[in-house]
Amino acid sequence: MTAAPLRLPLQALQRAAAQVAQAPLQLAIWSLGWTFVLQRLSWLPIPLLLQFAVQLIGLTVAVSGLLALSERRLDPRQCAWREFLAPLKRAPLPLLLLPLLMGSLIALAGLVFVLPGLVLLLFWSFSVPLLVDQGGEAWEVMATSTVLVRRHWRRLLPSLLLLWGLSLLAALLSWWLLGLWLPLAAVLLQGLYRSAQG
Repeated sequence: MTAAPLRLPLQALQRAAAQVAQAPLQLAIWSLGWTFVLQRLSWLPIPLLLQFAVQLIGLTVAVSGLLALSERRLDPRQCAWREFLAPLKRAPLPLLLLPLLMGSLIALAGLVFVLPGLVLLLFWSFSVPLLVDQGGEAWEVMATSTVLVRRHWRRLLPSLLLLWGLSLLAALLSWWLLGLWLPLAAVLLQGLYRSAQG
């Protein structure tokens, strides 16, 4: 009886793992390289808040590249590294502003109480996939993401909680574990986004 709510998110995770298994080395090298660079940013003599902002932007660029690759169903073994940076070339300003805007608002809501920050994180989960898929402005994709999640919240809630819980756990444990988790998380997020669209 208790395993029933976990069946859907675990099946989504299994499908994502099967898709990533097609080219694990290329995806792992890409995301480990990004997370290594982001980790080294902490050595720069710049204020902590600026370091956090740069790391957040870099992480979003890495995830958007993985999402774009998953969206176009390109084989990572046959595409150039430029393919991973295609979303940054297509919509540079919204992609750079979105993580700062979302991160600031989620952090402020989380300071009030943990639950509002979690709710905003869940509502805005599809903001980056929407930006990669349809383009637009930061506020627009955040509003559209909220509508999508609210429309299908019963079906999406367990999967999104699993996705963000595992991402947080990987980030807390070590940077290289987060790098290995990123391709799987991006494919899982893309699959959830597609299922929410119908």
